[in-house]
Amino acid sequence: MACPEKAPLVSPASPVNPTRGMSRTGKGRPHTLRRLLQLSQEDYARLLDVTVRTVVRWEVGATEPNPATKEKLEYLLRLSKSLGKLIERKHIAQWLKTPNPEFLNQPPLDLIQSEYGRRVLEQEVERSEWGIPG
Repeated sequence: MACPEKAPLVSPASPVNPTRGMSRTGKGRPHTLRRLLQLSQEDYARLLDVTVRTVVRWEVGATEPNPATKEKLEYLLRLSKSLGKLIERKHIAQWLKTPNPEFLNQPPLDLIQSEYGRRVLEQEVERSEWGIPG
C-alpha cells in the first residue's frame, strides 16, 4: 500500500503572520514562521536569543514573545519574504545557517542577533533584489 505524501505544514502561498493563531491574551501557536522556514526549535531559539524551552512554551500557548522578540519575528518575516523572491523557500533555512563570505564568513542567522547585523543583512538582500553586486 502506497503511503500518501505528507502535506506541508504551511502552504508556500499562505500568508505568514508570526503571531497568527494568538488570541488577544497571547494564547495560541504563534510560530508558524519557524515551521515555514524549516528551522529546528534549537535554531529558532538561537536566532531569537531565547531558550528552547521558551520556544516550546510559545508553541503550546503557555506564553507569548516579549515585544523585543516580536520585533525580531516581524523582521524575520520581512526577511523571509524578501529572500523568497531570490531563492526557493525550501533553501532559506540552509542559507540562514551557512557561513557567508559577504558577512565575514558568519552565517546570516548570527547577524539577526543585533540591530547592526540586521541592517547589514537587509542591505545585502536589497542589493541582490536589485541585482547590484555586493
